Amino acid sequence: MLNFLTAHSLAETTPLAAQQVTERLHAQSSHVPSLLLVYFTQAHEAAELRRALKACFPDTRLIGCSSCGGILTQDGHHGRHGWSLSVAALYDDKGAYGVAGQMGDQPDVRALLRRAIADGGRPGELPQLVLLHTSPGLEEVVLAGIDAEFGATVPVVGGSAADDGVAGQWQLCWDEGEGSQGCVLAALYPDCQLAFQFHSGYVPTECRGIITGIDGREVLTIDHEPAARVYGRWTERATPWPVGPILRETTLSPLARQVGMLDDLPYYKLSHPEAVTAREGLRLFTETRLGERLLLMYSSQEGLLQRSLNAVNIEPEYGMASNMRPFGALVVFCAGCRLALGDRLGDIVSQFSQRLGEIPFITPFTFGEQGRLPHGELAHGNLMVSSVIFLES
Repeated sequence: MLNFLTAHSLAETTPLAAQQVTERLHAQSSHVPSLLLVYFTQAHEAAELRRALKACFPDTRLIGCSSCGGILTQDGHHGRHGWSLSVAALYDDKGAYGVAGQMGDQPDVRALLRRAIADGGRPGELPQLVLLHTSPGLEEVVLAGIDAEFGATVPVVGGSAADDGVAGQWQLCWDEGEGSQGCVLAALYPDCQLAFQFHSGYVPTECRGIITGIDGREVLTIDHEPAARVYGRWTERATPWPVGPILRETTLSPLARQVGMLDDLPYYKLSHPEAVTAREGLRLFTETRLGERLLLMYSSQEGLLQRSLNAVNIEPEYGMASNMRPFGALVVFCAGCRLALGDRLGDIVSQFSQRLGEIPFITPFTFGEQGRLPHGELAHGNLMVSSVIFLES
């Protein structure tokens, strides 16, 4: 039996929210789910949430992370007074699912992958998908570990945990624990086909320059000039960018690096400027390298909406049966794009429904998105959409 169901609650206590979600799932199916995808706002306590859900679903694997300003499902956007819990339940009695997590600044990713695979009862067998959630700042380290373990063979879909104000209030959880700094992942062996997408909704401008000074995720200089000053010129600001957070203001004009070419067209990995520093640097939500070329990218509300539809394209791989139909989807959506779309989130729901049909889906809003680029490169980017669509014949 294959099924993908969602349930949400706007209750303003964690126990009540967990109870309502559990009751709503039970009302839709009497079966035991194989995997719970749990997304929630920072008002909820991950530990309390995990315990409550595991008490009701003791034999179900669970993975989750916090989301910025609510969660989206096929029923609309869910968020009220800072409270929201949405859960997707995947029912698959012939598939196998394993999860693992580790808190701290230096997760042993290869050991985590092996634990998740063993937890799914498939030691030595490559998963069909790795689902990944990390705290912001650990993404590149975790992806490097996945690359070292699997190479380019296993699809990855992921999103970085988020809060409502870039204040470090994000949370992660899995079957056995929770925390704010670390990594959780799931190894999926579903009894169905999967389709993947990893897209951005932006186009390049003519503005570009070389990174000539760097400190961690802070770009100090571009072409030997203070990075914030260059960015201000590129974005045609009348006054200099102020020191402090600029996340919301920079959503439609992020930076990017060209990663490769596909069909003679370049493709990019995006970096969202998070803040201007006291030394006129730009702090980004991704790592960059000295000597890399940065480009200014551009989009609009309409552009984000139209191009985010690419995330629910189903492009069957060679050999996939032509009679496959979607029955559920996880669409990881950038929190910055969510803020830029404002009250047009309902348009996403209607457009996804037109593209996929009236199927359940769940969309957390994250502070970074992970996936594979067209030539198989594992990437952590900002302002992107990373998705997996579950298909059955």
